[in-house]
Amino acid sequence: MSFRLLILSDVHYAATPADAVGPARRRCLLGRELLRRVLANARRRGGFDAVAILGDLLNRGDASDRTQQSLAELAEDLSAIGGDVPLLLVTGNHDGPAEQVYRALGERPGPQVIGQLRFFVFADVYDGADRCTRLEEDRRRFGEFAAAGEGPIVVLQHNPVCPAIDDDYPYMHTNREQVLRDYAAAGVLLSLSGHYHKGTEPTRVDGVTYFTAPALCEAPFCYSLAEIQGRQVDIRTRRLALESETPLVDSHAHTEFAYCGRDISAADEIDRARSFGLGGLFLVEHSPQLYVTKEAFYTGQHVRQPHLWRDGRHRRIDDFRRAVQPLRDGYARIGLEVELDADDRVILDDADRGWQDILVGAVHFLNKDHSQYSDAEMAAEFMRVNRRLIECGVHVLAHPWRVFTWFRRTVPTHLYGELADLLAASNVAAEINCHLNQNDPAFFRTCIERGVKLALGSDAHVPEEMGDLHEHLAFLREVADGRDLADLLAF
Repeated sequence: MSFRLLILSDVHYAATPADAVGPARRRCLLGRELLRRVLANARRRGGFDAVAILGDLLNRGDASDRTQQSLAELAEDLSAIGGDVPLLLVTGNHDGPAEQVYRALGERPGPQVIGQLRFFVFADVYDGADRCTRLEEDRRRFGEFAAAGEGPIVVLQHNPVCPAIDDDYPYMHTNREQVLRDYAAAGVLLSLSGHYHKGTEPTRVDGVTYFTAPALCEAPFCYSLAEIQGRQVDIRTRRLALESETPLVDSHAHTEFAYCGRDISAADEIDRARSFGLGGLFLVEHSPQLYVTKEAFYTGQHVRQPHLWRDGRHRRIDDFRRAVQPLRDGYARIGLEVELDADDRVILDDADRGWQDILVGAVHFLNKDHSQYSDAEMAAEFMRVNRRLIECGVHVLAHPWRVFTWFRRTVPTHLYGELADLLAASNVAAEINCHLNQNDPAFFRTCIERGVKLALGSDAHVPEEMGDLHEHLAFLREVADGRDLADLLAF
Protein backbone atom coordinates (compact mmCIF):
# COMPACT_ATOMS: atom_id res chain seq x y z
CA MET A 1 0.00 0.00 0.00
CA SER A 2 1.32 3.46 -0.87
CA PHE A 3 1.97 6.25 1.64
CA ARG A 4 0.72 9.73 0.73
CA LEU A 5 2.71 12.66 2.13
CA LEU A 6 1.25 16.16 1.80
CA ILE A 7 4.08 18.68 1.33
CA LEU A 8 3.94 22.44 1.68
CA SER A 9 6.48 25.13 2.37
CA ASP A 10 6.97 28.84 2.93
CA VAL A 11 3.57 29.97 4.12
CA HIS A 12 5.11 33.23 5.44
CA TYR A 13 2.04 34.03 7.53
CA ALA A 14 1.72 37.58 8.83
CA ALA A 15 -1.19 38.60 11.04
CA THR A 16 -0.84 42.32 10.28
CA PRO A 17 0.38 44.44 7.35
CA ALA A 18 3.31 45.57 9.52
CA ASP A 19 4.60 41.99 9.54
CA ALA A 20 3.91 41.39 5.85
CA VAL A 21 7.28 42.77 4.81
CA GLY A 22 8.91 41.53 1.63
CA PRO A 23 7.95 41.35 -2.05
CA ALA A 24 4.33 42.19 -2.87
CA ARG A 25 3.93 38.82 -4.60
CA ARG A 26 4.31 37.18 -1.19
CA ARG A 27 0.70 36.99 0.10
CA CYS A 28 1.60 36.83 3.78
CA LEU A 29 -1.78 37.99 5.07
CA LEU A 30 -3.44 34.99 3.40
CA GLY A 31 -1.28 32.45 5.22
CA ARG A 32 -3.97 30.88 7.39
CA GLU A 33 -6.46 30.85 4.55
CA LEU A 34 -3.94 29.19 2.24
CA LEU A 35 -3.33 26.46 4.81
CA ARG A 36 -7.04 25.74 5.02
CA ARG A 37 -7.32 25.73 1.22
CA VAL A 38 -4.49 23.21 0.91
CA LEU A 39 -6.02 20.83 3.44
CA ALA A 40 -9.44 21.00 1.78
CA ASN A 41 -8.04 20.64 -1.74
CA ALA A 42 -5.81 17.70 -0.81
CA ARG A 43 -8.65 15.91 0.96
CA ARG A 44 -10.85 16.22 -2.12
CA ARG A 45 -8.06 14.65 -4.17
CA GLY A 46 -7.67 11.49 -2.15
CA GLY A 47 -6.37 12.62 1.23
CA PHE A 48 -2.99 12.05 2.88
CA ASP A 49 -1.30 9.95 5.56
CA ALA A 50 0.99 12.65 6.96
CA VAL A 51 1.76 16.34 6.46
CA ALA A 52 5.22 17.86 5.99
CA ILE A 53 5.71 21.61 6.44
CA LEU A 54 9.17 22.61 5.29
CA GLY A 55 9.73 25.85 7.17
CA ASP A 56 8.88 29.55 7.18
CA LEU A 57 5.39 29.18 8.54
CA LEU A 58 5.86 32.79 9.68
CA ASN A 59 7.09 35.79 7.76
CA ARG A 60 8.71 37.65 10.65
CA GLY A 61 8.97 35.41 13.68
CA ASP A 62 10.76 36.46 16.84
CA ALA A 63 10.43 35.96 20.60
CA SER A 64 7.58 38.47 20.96
CA ASP A 65 4.02 37.95 22.20
CA ARG A 66 2.93 38.86 18.67
CA THR A 67 4.70 35.80 17.30
CA GLN A 68 3.23 33.63 20.03
CA GLN A 69 -0.25 34.77 19.02
CA SER A 70 0.46 34.05 15.35
CA LEU A 71 1.67 30.55 16.23
CA ALA A 72 -1.48 29.96 18.28
CA GLU A 73 -3.59 30.96 15.26
CA LEU A 74 -1.65 28.60 12.99
CA ALA A 75 -2.00 25.81 15.55
CA GLU A 76 -5.76 26.25 15.38
CA ASP A 77 -5.73 25.86 11.59
CA LEU A 78 -3.33 22.91 11.68
CA SER A 79 -5.58 21.12 14.17
CA ALA A 80 -7.85 20.48 11.17
CA ILE A 81 -5.27 17.94 9.98
CA GLY A 82 -6.67 15.57 12.60
CA GLY A 83 -5.05 13.92 15.57
CA ASP A 84 -4.48 10.65 13.73
CA VAL A 85 -2.46 12.28 10.91
CA PRO A 86 1.17 13.00 11.87
CA LEU A 87 2.70 16.43 11.25
CA LEU A 88 6.38 16.73 10.32
CA LEU A 89 7.46 20.30 10.99
CA VAL A 90 10.66 22.02 9.88
CA THR A 91 11.56 25.51 11.08
CA GLY A 92 13.00 28.11 8.70
CA ASN A 93 14.98 31.30 8.88
CA HIS A 94 11.82 33.45 9.09
CA ASP A 95 10.20 31.50 11.93
CA GLY A 96 12.15 32.85 14.88
CA PRO A 97 13.46 30.62 17.68
CA ALA A 98 12.94 26.99 16.66
CA GLU A 99 12.18 25.80 20.19
CA GLN A 100 9.38 28.37 20.44
CA VAL A 101 7.76 27.11 17.22
CA TYR A 102 7.97 23.47 18.25
CA ARG A 103 6.60 24.21 21.70
CA ALA A 104 3.66 26.21 20.33
CA LEU A 105 2.71 23.56 17.78
CA GLY A 106 3.44 20.52 19.92
CA GLU A 107 6.01 19.06 17.52
CA ARG A 108 9.73 18.29 17.58
CA PRO A 109 12.67 17.85 15.21
CA GLY A 110 14.68 14.66 14.92
CA PRO A 111 13.68 11.07 14.12
CA GLN A 112 10.13 9.80 13.68
CA VAL A 113 8.79 6.49 12.39
CA ILE A 114 5.45 6.50 10.59
CA GLY A 115 4.29 3.17 9.28
CA GLN A 116 7.10 1.61 7.26
CA LEU A 117 8.88 4.93 6.70
CA ARG A 118 11.59 6.55 8.80
CA PHE A 119 11.70 10.35 8.88
CA PHE A 120 14.37 12.70 10.15
CA VAL A 121 13.53 16.40 10.60
CA PHE A 122 16.57 18.69 10.72
CA ALA A 123 16.63 22.03 12.55
CA ASP A 124 19.63 23.64 10.86
CA VAL A 125 21.14 26.81 12.30
CA TYR A 126 21.47 30.21 10.63
CA ASP A 127 24.01 33.00 10.84
CA GLY A 128 23.22 36.72 10.64
CA ALA A 129 23.09 36.56 6.83
CA ASP A 130 20.60 33.64 6.85
CA ARG A 131 23.23 31.15 5.69
CA CYS A 132 22.49 27.73 7.15
CA THR A 133 24.76 25.00 8.46
CA ARG A 134 24.08 21.38 9.40
CA LEU A 135 25.31 20.90 12.97
CA GLU A 136 27.85 18.14 13.57
CA GLU A 137 25.70 16.82 16.41
CA ASP A 138 22.73 16.49 14.04
CA ARG A 139 24.89 14.73 11.46
CA ARG A 140 26.00 12.26 14.13
CA ARG A 141 22.44 11.65 15.37
CA PHE A 142 21.22 11.11 11.83
CA GLY A 143 24.00 8.61 11.10
CA GLU A 144 23.11 6.61 14.21
CA PHE A 145 19.41 6.72 13.34
CA ALA A 146 20.05 5.52 9.78
CA ALA A 147 22.28 2.66 10.94
CA ALA A 148 19.99 1.49 13.74
CA GLY A 149 16.93 0.47 11.75
CA GLU A 150 15.47 -0.66 8.48
CA GLY A 151 13.05 0.91 6.06
CA PRO A 152 13.13 3.82 3.62
CA ILE A 153 14.40 7.14 5.01
CA VAL A 154 12.87 10.54 4.25
CA VAL A 155 14.79 13.62 5.40
CA LEU A 156 13.36 17.12 5.77
CA GLN A 157 15.09 20.48 6.05
CA HIS A 158 14.27 24.06 5.14
CA ASN A 159 17.07 24.97 2.75
CA PRO A 160 17.59 23.29 -0.63
CA VAL A 161 20.25 20.60 -0.82
CA CYS A 162 20.29 19.45 -4.43
CA PRO A 163 20.57 20.44 -7.20
CA ALA A 164 22.69 23.53 -6.66
CA ILE A 165 20.49 26.52 -7.50
CA ASP A 166 22.80 29.18 -8.97
CA ASP A 167 26.42 30.11 -8.52
CA ASP A 168 25.36 33.29 -6.73
CA TYR A 169 22.60 31.71 -4.62
CA PRO A 170 23.84 32.07 -1.02
CA TYR A 171 21.37 29.83 0.78
CA MET A 172 22.63 26.31 0.17
CA HIS A 173 24.10 24.64 3.27
CA THR A 174 27.60 25.86 4.04
CA ASN A 175 28.57 22.20 4.48
CA ARG A 176 26.42 20.96 1.59
CA GLU A 177 28.96 18.44 0.29
CA GLN A 178 29.02 16.70 3.67
CA VAL A 179 25.21 16.61 3.72
CA LEU A 180 25.11 15.03 0.26
CA ARG A 181 27.63 12.37 1.31
CA ASP A 182 25.67 11.66 4.51
CA TYR A 183 22.46 11.08 2.56
CA ALA A 184 24.08 8.86 -0.05
CA ALA A 185 25.86 6.78 2.60
CA ALA A 186 22.63 6.32 4.57
CA GLY A 187 20.67 5.25 1.49
CA VAL A 188 18.14 8.07 1.90
CA LEU A 189 15.11 7.59 -0.31
CA LEU A 190 13.78 11.17 -0.39
CA SER A 191 15.09 14.58 0.66
CA LEU A 192 12.56 17.42 1.00
CA SER A 193 13.38 21.14 1.18
CA GLY A 194 11.74 24.54 0.85
CA HIS A 195 13.12 28.10 1.05
CA TYR A 196 13.74 28.52 -2.70
CA HIS A 197 10.33 29.88 -3.65
CA LYS A 198 10.37 28.77 -7.27
CA GLY A 199 10.96 25.18 -6.20
CA THR A 200 12.74 22.55 -8.28
CA GLU A 201 11.63 19.38 -10.01
CA PRO A 202 12.53 16.06 -8.34
CA THR A 203 16.18 15.21 -9.04
CA ARG A 204 17.80 11.83 -8.42
CA VAL A 205 21.47 11.84 -7.39
CA ASP A 206 23.38 8.85 -5.94
CA GLY A 207 20.12 7.01 -5.36
CA VAL A 208 18.51 9.91 -3.45
CA THR A 209 15.49 11.80 -4.82
CA TYR A 210 15.80 15.51 -3.97
CA PHE A 211 12.77 17.80 -4.14
CA THR A 212 12.47 21.49 -3.30
CA ALA A 213 8.84 22.50 -2.82
CA PRO A 214 7.58 25.80 -4.26
CA ALA A 215 6.33 28.47 -1.87
CA LEU A 216 2.68 28.34 -0.91
CA CYS A 217 2.59 32.10 -0.31
CA GLU A 218 3.17 33.08 -3.97
CA ALA A 219 0.97 32.54 -7.01
CA PRO A 220 0.02 30.04 -8.28
CA PHE A 221 -0.05 28.90 -4.61
CA CYS A 222 1.30 25.37 -4.89
CA TYR A 223 1.51 22.35 -2.66
CA SER A 224 2.79 18.87 -3.47
CA LEU A 225 1.90 15.27 -2.77
CA ALA A 226 4.49 12.51 -2.61
CA GLU A 227 3.22 8.98 -3.09
CA ILE A 228 5.71 6.47 -1.71
CA GLN A 229 5.48 2.75 -2.34
CA GLY A 230 8.49 0.70 -1.33
CA ARG A 231 11.40 2.63 -2.82
CA GLN A 232 9.31 4.20 -5.56
CA VAL A 233 8.51 7.91 -5.19
CA ASP A 234 6.05 9.88 -7.29
CA ILE A 235 5.75 13.62 -6.55
CA ARG A 236 2.98 15.75 -8.05
CA THR A 237 2.70 19.51 -7.53
CA ARG A 238 -0.77 21.02 -7.51
CA ARG A 239 -1.92 24.62 -7.88
CA LEU A 240 -4.59 26.34 -5.84
CA ALA A 241 -4.90 28.90 -8.63
CA LEU A 242 -7.26 27.58 -11.28
CA GLU A 243 -6.02 26.02 -14.50
CA SER A 244 -8.76 26.04 -17.11
CA GLU A 245 -8.82 26.21 -20.87
CA THR A 246 -11.97 28.34 -20.52
CA PRO A 247 -12.19 31.46 -18.30
CA LEU A 248 -14.56 30.58 -15.46
CA VAL A 249 -16.98 32.99 -13.80
CA ASP A 250 -18.31 32.57 -10.26
CA SER A 251 -22.01 33.39 -10.52
CA HIS A 252 -22.76 33.13 -6.80
CA ALA A 253 -20.29 34.77 -4.39
CA HIS A 254 -21.56 36.09 -1.06
CA THR A 255 -20.47 39.20 0.83
CA GLU A 256 -20.20 40.61 4.34
CA PHE A 257 -23.99 41.09 4.28
CA ALA A 258 -24.65 37.33 4.45
CA TYR A 259 -25.83 36.14 7.86
CA CYS A 260 -24.24 32.80 6.99
CA GLY A 261 -20.85 34.30 6.08
CA ARG A 262 -17.69 34.34 8.19
CA ASP A 263 -14.81 36.78 7.66
CA ILE A 264 -15.73 37.53 4.05
CA SER A 265 -16.28 40.77 2.17
CA ALA A 266 -17.15 41.86 -1.34
CA ALA A 267 -13.69 43.38 -1.82
CA ASP A 268 -12.03 40.15 -0.66
CA GLU A 269 -14.22 38.11 -3.01
CA ILE A 270 -12.94 40.16 -5.95
CA ASP A 271 -9.34 39.90 -4.77
CA ARG A 272 -9.53 36.11 -4.42
CA ALA A 273 -11.29 35.67 -7.75
CA ARG A 274 -8.45 37.53 -9.46
CA SER A 275 -5.72 35.88 -7.38
CA PHE A 276 -6.96 32.35 -7.99
CA GLY A 277 -7.49 32.73 -11.72
CA LEU A 278 -11.20 33.33 -12.28
CA GLY A 279 -12.46 35.19 -15.33
CA GLY A 280 -15.02 37.21 -13.34
CA LEU A 281 -17.66 36.98 -10.63
CA PHE A 282 -21.08 38.11 -9.47
CA LEU A 283 -21.38 39.47 -5.93
CA VAL A 284 -24.70 37.92 -4.95
CA GLU A 285 -26.52 38.35 -1.65
CA HIS A 286 -29.59 36.64 -0.20
CA SER A 287 -32.41 39.11 -0.76
CA PRO A 288 -34.43 37.80 2.24
CA GLN A 289 -31.44 38.40 4.51
CA LEU A 290 -31.50 42.04 3.40
CA TYR A 291 -35.10 42.39 4.64
CA VAL A 292 -35.49 40.21 7.76
CA THR A 293 -33.57 39.23 10.87
CA LYS A 294 -31.19 36.30 11.02
CA GLU A 295 -33.62 34.33 13.19
CA ALA A 296 -36.51 34.97 10.83
CA PHE A 297 -34.47 33.80 7.85
CA TYR A 298 -33.19 30.58 9.40
CA THR A 299 -36.67 29.57 10.54
CA GLY A 300 -38.20 30.21 7.12
CA GLN A 301 -40.44 33.02 8.38
CA HIS A 302 -39.53 35.21 5.39
CA VAL A 303 -41.38 32.66 3.24
CA ARG A 304 -44.23 31.71 5.58
CA GLN A 305 -44.92 35.18 7.02
CA PRO A 306 -44.45 37.56 4.06
CA HIS A 307 -45.30 40.68 6.06
CA LEU A 308 -41.97 40.32 7.87
CA TRP A 309 -39.93 41.16 4.79
CA ARG A 310 -42.36 43.74 3.46
CA ASP A 311 -42.67 45.95 6.53
CA GLY A 312 -39.15 47.37 6.09
CA ARG A 313 -38.19 47.30 9.76
CA HIS A 314 -35.00 45.31 9.14
CA ARG A 315 -34.21 46.58 5.67
CA ARG A 316 -30.49 46.41 4.75
CA ILE A 317 -30.66 46.29 0.97
CA ASP A 318 -29.77 49.97 0.61
CA ASP A 319 -26.59 49.40 2.63
CA PHE A 320 -25.73 46.43 0.42
CA ARG A 321 -26.25 48.46 -2.73
CA ARG A 322 -24.09 51.33 -1.48
CA ALA A 323 -21.33 48.90 -0.53
CA VAL A 324 -21.15 46.89 -3.75
CA GLN A 325 -22.01 49.32 -6.53
CA PRO A 326 -18.63 51.11 -6.40
CA LEU A 327 -16.99 47.70 -6.95
CA ARG A 328 -18.93 46.93 -10.11
CA ASP A 329 -16.93 46.86 -13.33
CA GLY A 330 -16.50 44.53 -16.27
CA TYR A 331 -14.97 41.90 -13.98
CA ALA A 332 -17.23 42.13 -10.91
CA ARG A 333 -20.99 42.34 -11.31
CA ILE A 334 -23.85 42.46 -8.81
CA GLY A 335 -26.79 40.17 -8.10
CA LEU A 336 -29.37 38.94 -5.61
CA GLU A 337 -30.36 35.43 -4.57
CA VAL A 338 -34.15 35.58 -4.46
CA GLU A 339 -36.81 33.26 -3.06
CA LEU A 340 -40.58 32.97 -3.32
CA ASP A 341 -42.85 33.78 -0.38
CA ALA A 342 -46.15 32.13 0.56
CA ASP A 343 -48.04 34.73 -1.50
CA ASP A 344 -46.12 33.67 -4.62
CA ARG A 345 -44.16 36.92 -4.67
CA VAL A 346 -40.44 37.07 -5.20
CA ILE A 347 -38.82 38.45 -2.06
CA LEU A 348 -37.64 41.67 -3.66
CA ASP A 349 -39.38 44.99 -3.27
CA ASP A 350 -40.49 46.65 -6.50
CA ALA A 351 -38.39 49.71 -5.62
CA ASP A 352 -35.29 47.50 -5.37
CA ARG A 353 -35.50 45.97 -8.84
CA GLY A 354 -33.61 46.79 -11.97
CA TRP A 355 -30.11 47.70 -10.79
CA GLN A 356 -28.81 44.15 -10.44
CA ASP A 357 -26.91 42.33 -13.18
CA ILE A 358 -28.29 38.93 -12.22
CA LEU A 359 -31.08 37.30 -10.21
CA VAL A 360 -30.32 33.87 -8.81
CA GLY A 361 -33.42 31.89 -7.87
CA ALA A 362 -33.25 29.57 -4.86
CA VAL A 363 -35.48 27.26 -2.84
CA HIS A 364 -34.37 27.14 0.80
CA PHE A 365 -37.82 26.76 2.36
CA LEU A 366 -41.30 25.82 1.16
CA ASN A 367 -44.65 27.23 2.33
CA LYS A 368 -44.92 24.59 5.05
CA ASP A 369 -42.35 22.70 7.07
CA HIS A 370 -41.04 19.77 5.05
CA SER A 371 -42.43 17.30 7.61
CA GLN A 372 -45.95 18.32 6.60
CA TYR A 373 -45.46 17.16 3.00
CA SER A 374 -45.54 13.66 1.61
CA ASP A 375 -42.77 12.94 -0.89
CA ALA A 376 -45.17 13.52 -3.78
CA GLU A 377 -46.54 16.74 -2.26
CA MET A 378 -43.07 18.13 -1.60
CA ALA A 379 -41.97 17.35 -5.16
CA ALA A 380 -45.07 19.03 -6.59
CA GLU A 381 -44.62 22.14 -4.42
CA PHE A 382 -40.94 22.34 -5.33
CA MET A 383 -41.77 22.29 -9.04
CA ARG A 384 -44.52 24.90 -8.59
CA VAL A 385 -42.12 27.26 -6.79
CA ASN A 386 -39.49 26.83 -9.50
CA ARG A 387 -42.01 27.57 -12.25
CA ARG A 388 -42.95 30.78 -10.47
CA LEU A 389 -39.30 31.80 -9.93
CA ILE A 390 -38.64 31.27 -13.63
CA GLU A 391 -41.74 33.32 -14.53
CA CYS A 392 -40.39 36.12 -12.34
CA GLY A 393 -37.24 36.39 -14.43
CA VAL A 394 -34.40 34.67 -12.59
CA HIS A 395 -31.29 34.03 -14.67
CA VAL A 396 -29.88 31.09 -12.70
CA LEU A 397 -31.43 28.37 -10.54
CA ALA A 398 -29.16 27.89 -7.53
CA HIS A 399 -28.27 24.47 -6.11
CA PRO A 400 -31.19 22.59 -7.72
CA TRP A 401 -32.67 19.87 -5.49
CA ARG A 402 -30.69 20.87 -2.38
CA VAL A 403 -33.87 21.50 -0.39
CA PHE A 404 -34.48 17.73 -0.53
CA THR A 405 -31.03 16.61 0.61
CA TRP A 406 -30.92 19.43 3.18
CA PHE A 407 -34.00 18.03 4.91
CA ARG A 408 -33.02 14.40 4.24
CA ARG A 409 -35.87 13.81 1.83
CA THR A 410 -35.83 11.68 -1.29
CA VAL A 411 -34.80 13.61 -4.39
CA PRO A 412 -37.52 13.18 -7.07
CA THR A 413 -35.16 12.15 -9.85
CA HIS A 414 -38.12 11.40 -12.13
CA LEU A 415 -38.59 15.18 -12.42
CA TYR A 416 -35.09 15.88 -13.75
CA GLY A 417 -36.32 16.08 -17.33
CA GLU A 418 -39.30 18.28 -16.47
CA LEU A 419 -37.16 20.84 -14.62
CA ALA A 420 -34.55 20.81 -17.39
CA ASP A 421 -37.27 21.54 -19.94
CA LEU A 422 -38.52 24.48 -17.84
CA LEU A 423 -35.01 25.92 -17.63
CA ALA A 424 -34.34 25.44 -21.33
CA ALA A 425 -37.62 27.07 -22.38
CA SER A 426 -36.80 30.24 -20.41
CA ASN A 427 -33.03 30.31 -20.96
CA VAL A 428 -32.35 29.91 -17.22
CA ALA A 429 -29.03 28.36 -16.23
CA ALA A 430 -28.66 25.44 -13.82
CA GLU A 431 -26.05 26.03 -11.14
CA ILE A 432 -23.26 23.61 -10.27
CA ASN A 433 -22.85 24.33 -6.56
CA CYS A 434 -20.47 22.44 -4.25
CA HIS A 435 -21.29 24.28 -1.01
CA LEU A 436 -23.09 21.75 1.22
CA ASN A 437 -24.63 20.41 -1.96
CA GLN A 438 -24.63 17.16 -3.92
CA ASN A 439 -24.55 17.60 -7.69
CA ASP A 440 -26.09 14.64 -9.50
CA PRO A 441 -24.35 14.04 -12.85
CA ALA A 442 -27.60 12.57 -14.21
CA PHE A 443 -29.46 15.87 -13.77
CA PHE A 444 -26.74 17.99 -15.33
CA ARG A 445 -26.29 15.61 -18.25
CA THR A 446 -30.04 15.92 -18.80
CA CYS A 447 -29.69 19.71 -18.76
CA ILE A 448 -26.88 19.59 -21.31
CA GLU A 449 -28.84 17.28 -23.60
CA ARG A 450 -31.83 19.64 -23.51
CA GLY A 451 -29.83 22.79 -24.15
CA VAL A 452 -29.70 24.25 -20.64
CA LYS A 453 -26.65 26.41 -19.96
CA LEU A 454 -24.69 25.83 -16.76
CA ALA A 455 -23.44 28.30 -14.15
CA LEU A 456 -20.69 27.75 -11.59
CA GLY A 457 -21.47 29.06 -8.11
CA SER A 458 -18.95 28.91 -5.28
CA ASP A 459 -21.69 30.03 -2.87
CA ALA A 460 -18.70 31.17 -0.82
CA HIS A 461 -19.40 31.75 2.87
CA VAL A 462 -15.86 31.50 4.31
CA PRO A 463 -12.52 32.86 3.06
CA GLU A 464 -11.14 29.55 1.81
CA GLU A 465 -14.16 29.09 -0.49
CA MET A 466 -13.70 32.44 -2.22
CA GLY A 467 -12.54 32.06 -5.81
CA ASP A 468 -12.34 28.27 -5.52
CA LEU A 469 -13.99 26.53 -8.46
CA HIS A 470 -11.72 23.46 -8.61
CA GLU A 471 -14.45 21.02 -7.64
CA HIS A 472 -16.90 22.70 -9.99
CA LEU A 473 -14.46 22.44 -12.89
CA ALA A 474 -13.82 18.76 -12.23
CA PHE A 475 -17.56 18.08 -12.15
CA LEU A 476 -18.16 20.15 -15.28
CA ARG A 477 -15.51 18.18 -17.16
CA GLU A 478 -17.13 14.95 -15.98
CA VAL A 479 -20.61 15.80 -17.27
CA ALA A 480 -19.35 17.55 -20.42
CA ASP A 481 -18.39 14.16 -21.86
CA GLY A 482 -15.81 15.74 -24.16
CA ARG A 483 -17.83 18.79 -25.20
CA ASP A 484 -16.22 22.23 -25.35
CA LEU A 485 -16.75 23.75 -21.89
CA ALA A 486 -17.24 27.24 -23.30
CA ASP A 487 -20.30 26.00 -25.20
CA LEU A 488 -21.92 24.77 -21.99
CA LEU A 489 -21.49 27.80 -19.74
CA ALA A 490 -23.92 30.68 -19.31
CA PHE A 491 -21.17 33.13 -18.32
